[in-house]
Amino acid sequence: MRPLGWFWTVVLVLPPLLALLVLPSFGQRMVTLVGIYALMGVGYQLVFGQLGALNLAQGALFGLGAYALALLAPAAGLLALPLAAIVAAATAALVCGPLLRLQSHYFALATLALAALVNLVAVHVADLTGGANGLAGFTAALPTGAALLSLVWACLIVAVVLYARLFRGSLGHQARLLREAPLAAATLGIDGGRWRFAAFVAGAALAGLAGGFSATLSGVVSPDVTSFPIMILCLTSVVLGGSRHPMGAVLGAVIAVCLPEMLRDLQGLWLLAYAAATLVVVRWAPEGLAGLIDRWRGATAAATPLPMLPDSLALSGGPRELVLESVSKSFGGVAALSDVSFTVDRGEVVGLIGPNGSGKTTLLNVIGGLESADGGTIRLDGQRIDGLSPHRIARAGIGRTFQTVPLADETRRGDIVRAITSGAPFLLLDEPAAGASDRERRDIARLVDQVSAAGRGVLIVDHDIDLLTRVCDRLVCLDRGRVIAAGRPAEVRADPRVRATFLGLDEAAA
Repeated sequence: MRPLGWFWTVVLVLPPLLALLVLPSFGQRMVTLVGIYALMGVGYQLVFGQLGALNLAQGALFGLGAYALALLAPAAGLLALPLAAIVAAATAALVCGPLLRLQSHYFALATLALAALVNLVAVHVADLTGGANGLAGFTAALPTGAALLSLVWACLIVAVVLYARLFRGSLGHQARLLREAPLAAATLGIDGGRWRFAAFVAGAALAGLAGGFSATLSGVVSPDVTSFPIMILCLTSVVLGGSRHPMGAVLGAVIAVCLPEMLRDLQGLWLLAYAAATLVVVRWAPEGLAGLIDRWRGATAAATPLPMLPDSLALSGGPRELVLESVSKSFGGVAALSDVSFTVDRGEVVGLIGPNGSGKTTLLNVIGGLESADGGTIRLDGQRIDGLSPHRIARAGIGRTFQTVPLADETRRGDIVRAITSGAPFLLLDEPAAGASDRERRDIARLVDQVSAAGRGVLIVDHDIDLLTRVCDRLVCLDRGRVIAAGRPAEVRADPRVRATFLGLDEAAA
């Protein structure tokens, strides 16, 4: 992620300073509202921007914070503001267990259902919420005017600065992997469920705090504050401003607050102008207005740090043996793996060969937890790992690369280096030399030699039999999911069944 920098720091601090020094009370109120919506938007960036999950409950959590403030302020006073954030966060934590198991549009629909439920409670539980009439008369002990503006923007500035700093380094890279290559993230030991939980709850806390500030500013809370238009405002403002840029939520909030005021004479037509502005930005500036401004300024995006291999690898510790016993896997009645058994010792390189469709990648997926085995066991020393989630298998000691590079701007070597630098004592390399030049093949061979010399075990799948003969201590050949030969490279290459099925030398098997 791009650092905040001096330019955006000035832009962030300037609105409240100008409002306090030169703007009348109405202008201060507008700036306060910008800060409130921006605070909700920063929370939304955590889930939607960083993890790419379409959360449609952020507006409802904003409304929940507003109601919590209205109910608690008469007794708690100023303390009701942090309590509003806690109520929203606690609600998110209670419901997000089942929600976060869902993917893609199912997650979006589930959060939409949560938003509808919050709105129904606001409308129909009149004894608590005041029903359609809402709640009022709770702001006596709360800040107003300049004091409220200062408090809102102080919270916003802290949120934006923390957001920018948190996602600049390794956390930003992990979030990108979860967003763009979730399987690769899991095989590096990154717990996507824990990430989504933390982002959802932290985003809810910011939404609840923003809702509490909104109730403080207006002095009235009604079911409208939990309605879907609040969610649409949050979503479109973040998209307009920049869903991952540290200042995206702030710029989006400025548009959301100021555009209706500027186009007030058009009455309802301002919505059409807002929709048109959204379409223009999505079409010509998909990175949002903040990214577009950076381009105009000539500011370069912070380069994503490429994985770097140290000059020498430290000797590996941990499990000493990867053991597969009678591993089987079927898809719709078709046996992809049948009673596959072999071992890989630490410091040993084992090549897995076989014709297309023989089950090689399926076996790697089963070992890494991306597919569940139907039978058999997989162990690291005495610890059984089959049945564990991919990130737990990675933490137990299994690293993995993929046939295709997970990240668009990364090289094949970068994918391998990332797996190596994870520190896993066993690595699964899936066709690392596919499409590689002769020079890249030599580079891959050197990497494998370095890993083996550091005492790590390697299970490598590739169609380049010469490369595998060069780097492997043993070869295992699969055909239709079964092991048909195993042993030293020269022995396996000479096996008639291997020559017939993998090398295509039918006459040798006659």
